[in-house]
Amino acid sequence: MPAFSRPIEANGGSERRCHVAVTEHDFKLGMRQVASSVAIVTSRAGSIRNGLTATAVCSVSAETPTMLVCVNRSASAETLIAESRSFAINFLTEEQHGIARLFSRSKLDPAERFAEGRWRSMVTGAPVLDGAAASFDCEVEQRVVSGTHHLYLGRVVAVATAQSEPLMYRDGLFRRLAQSGN
Repeated sequence: MPAFSRPIEANGGSERRCHVAVTEHDFKLGMRQVASSVAIVTSRAGSIRNGLTATAVCSVSAETPTMLVCVNRSASAETLIAESRSFAINFLTEEQHGIARLFSRSKLDPAERFAEGRWRSMVTGAPVLDGAAASFDCEVEQRVVSGTHHLYLGRVVAVATAQSEPLMYRDGLFRRLAQSGN
């Protein structure tokens, strides 16, 4: 049975929480064991476009389709998302791992990031990658500050899909899905 960093004890029908600090190292070590899809989050304001590689992305709701993306406040693309109030989430395929690497390099010029792949736009103007497993074009509904990140909730205004195998990320490496034994 795994050890819990923050045990919860029952106390007469109500919960009392014992707060034990979790170190940044332990948190990151745990998160490295979680397999995630790989996405490029992009935005455009006028003629300026930028983006970043992200794994902290998920759906929120199908009724009023909504997505969530977590963006480090120091990321070069973050101010563009805030300014434009829009973003696109492009979930990558196995063949697009090179694009994931380009967008993960924080010091790389945005023009160099967009040099690989074919890019277009749908409704908001945010760059959408042709051939991505799925792309969601979103208008920012809400921004929440949490630690070093902004959590953006985006209302989905357009979707594009392709039948392909998704790119995954776990323990610092890009990975592929494999069929289970069933």
